[in-house]
Amino acid sequence: MPQGRLDNRVREARERVGVSQSELARRLGVSRQALVAIEAGRQVPSTVLGLRIARALRTSVEEVFLLQGGEGIGVRVAPPSAELARGSAGRRVALGEVDGGWVAHRLPADATLAADGVLESEGSNWTGLVRPLSEEHRLRRNVLVAGCAPLLGALARRIRDQSPDARATWLDTGSGRSLELLRAGLVHVAGVHGGGSPSGEDNATLGRQALQGRKVVLVNLTSWRLGIVVPAGNPLRIRSGGDLFRPGLEVARREAGTGAQKLVQSLAAAEGVEGANLLGPLATGHDEVAQLVRCGAADAGVAIEAVALAAGLGFVPLVEERFDLLVPASLADETPVCRLIETLDDPAFRADAGEIPGYDTASCGHATTLEAA
Repeated sequence: MPQGRLDNRVREARERVGVSQSELARRLGVSRQALVAIEAGRQVPSTVLGLRIARALRTSVEEVFLLQGGEGIGVRVAPPSAELARGSAGRRVALGEVDGGWVAHRLPADATLAADGVLESEGSNWTGLVRPLSEEHRLRRNVLVAGCAPLLGALARRIRDQSPDARATWLDTGSGRSLELLRAGLVHVAGVHGGGSPSGEDNATLGRQALQGRKVVLVNLTSWRLGIVVPAGNPLRIRSGGDLFRPGLEVARREAGTGAQKLVQSLAAAEGVEGANLLGPLATGHDEVAQLVRCGAADAGVAIEAVALAAGLGFVPLVEERFDLLVPASLADETPVCRLIETLDDPAFRADAGEIPGYDTASCGHATTLEAA
């Protein structure tokens, strides 16, 4: 039986409790260079030192030292979104290596995306063991991209089709959760829209806040119009944002932290509506807002124009804004992430995306480096 190799999550556990390398090394009675070698996997600690490291980080040995080999890959498991927590997410996962550590994201039970692995076991503090369904060197090429823009699906497919040294997995999440995942080191890229900024300055502010003390690369994917999706013909004559707060109107809602929800909140403030709790089903993304309106489960919902056009629905525009991708500068030069950024600037991708109604790709691929806040 192969012995496998010892992987560790010492750095992640140390950062989680807010201890510097120098301070942890002092507590352990070892040199900082020795701790650096352990975190990088170049040195295997003794049993006694391993126990002391776990105790200093207020965790268990099993959660910071994982045996990799025939049994599977030791991973950090991304906490599920509120939607997955309510639903029935299975053991199928998407995998990626972020900052030298493996990360697993549970796929929705109804996802048609091919899984990268199967979650065999879970520990506390969101750790686990995954049985990979592909070779590790292939999985290392995967870029995990979180965001709500359906266009990210087309981007991921183009990267998979054209890049022999990169692939991408789109994780459909709202802006707030995308930023949380990026801040926690659980994705390579986060897509955001700030709820009404055509200049993208709101997105830049979100990036600086999310990665305080780190440089961030902001790359544009598209510009779009955000507004109210209504049935074809607009039978209820919804003309403005204030109409969303009519008594009895069933409005598809979005979770807190999304660009759509931020816009609803600003509309409520402008209308002087206090405690504006919309009545209607919760949608997990722009596409689902359109589907809820089309099937009659909701009278209206805030989403992007593109999904309304694709579903043959009416649309009341409210704001024009940018959708940008945020990438930590420390990851931007890694080959798979670099390929994603290059694809955004590919004329063929821009031409393809520009033919989809509702998307403006004039600034697609335009990158700006945001200095550390």
